[in-house]
Amino acid sequence: MLVAMNFGLISRIISAYQPDPQNIINAFCKARTYFGQSSVMSYRWMLTMACIDRYTSSTVNARIRNLANPHIASRVIFIIVIIWIIVPWHNWIFLNINGSACVWTSSSVATYNSALVVTFGFIVPATVMITCAVLINNNLRRKRQRRRNNVSTTVESQANRLLRARDRQTLLMLYVEISFYIICTLPWAIFTVYNALSLSVPNKTSDRIAVEGFLSFLTETLAYLYTTLSFYLYTLASRTFRQELVKVISAILNSRNQCCNRVGRVAPF
Repeated sequence: MLVAMNFGLISRIISAYQPDPQNIINAFCKARTYFGQSSVMSYRWMLTMACIDRYTSSTVNARIRNLANPHIASRVIFIIVIIWIIVPWHNWIFLNINGSACVWTSSSVATYNSALVVTFGFIVPATVMITCAVLINNNLRRKRQRRRNNVSTTVESQANRLLRARDRQTLLMLYVEISFYIICTLPWAIFTVYNALSLSVPNKTSDRIAVEGFLSFLTETLAYLYTTLSFYLYTLASRTFRQELVKVISAILNSRNQCCNRVGRVAPF
């Protein structure tokens, strides 16, 4: 997403004060969309596979649970990156500056591109995430029931309280993550479809062009917003995440103080 933001957001910010580089430099017109689409789609599918990984690690089926390991995760990441380096290659061929705008030179390719990004950038990831959330909820319920049957009556109440608290935080973080993903991505998906369908509309008024430019800026920025919010969402949703954050900050501060103390002792020499 740092790659996507460097190509996408920086040019958007520049366009608020200066002519938009993608409407002036043909190479940048192609590169901005290609690298933006490649990196964003890679990120979304890694996020989707992370949800599947959470499901596999929560299941009681040992064979499925064995899939949740770093070796398989590394392979999946590599495959995702390769796929989304190859798939958006049409951006280099069919995107060009026409007049004063970076547009598709073929309406059929524009329709294909919108179908591609909406289907594999929104519909499929969101569906997989929601499905995984439901399956994880079921897995955690089964685990809780099994532990309730296995633990003694004396320990049961405390064990169940800890388990319920952990399950609530896990599910809350997942539901918040999915909800904000849909909220931030849905407007961009809708505008992508609209933009492809309206590409062949002749003689657009200057007001309509201005409104479309503003909506493009707004929906694209909103889609980038999700990645910058994840840390804050986790911090607000999970007490465990907040506690771990405090531990990390405390460890950093303690390490810094120890270094300063050592420097202070060495300084007179």
